[in-house]
Amino acid sequence: MSCERGFSFPESLLSLLIVYVIFTSLFPLMDRMVMNLEMQKLAVQAASVASDSVDLHYLTGEAEGSRTIGSVVFDWRMQGGGICVSYKAASGWQSRCYEPDG
Repeated sequence: MSCERGFSFPESLLSLLIVYVIFTSLFPLMDRMVMNLEMQKLAVQAASVASDSVDLHYLTGEAEGSRTIGSVVFDWRMQGGGICVSYKAASGWQSRCYEPDG
């Protein structure tokens, strides 16, 4: 029992290296997950804008417009029998078009 004085310096460095490797491998994964969630959130908001805009189109006859949610501007336009919503995401401009079920 007299020889046990805790961790040695090399053991401490090895444990720090293991923790460093674990966290540096998790950060890119976490960043990718955050970006995917952000893209999905914008897609849901675009669908909401499309739904509200179709209602507005049938009430007032407007064929295009824009709506801001947070700091993102969603531009919508009635095209043919459907509606297209455009917005700027982190990856660039995105456009989602919705056609009626038929």
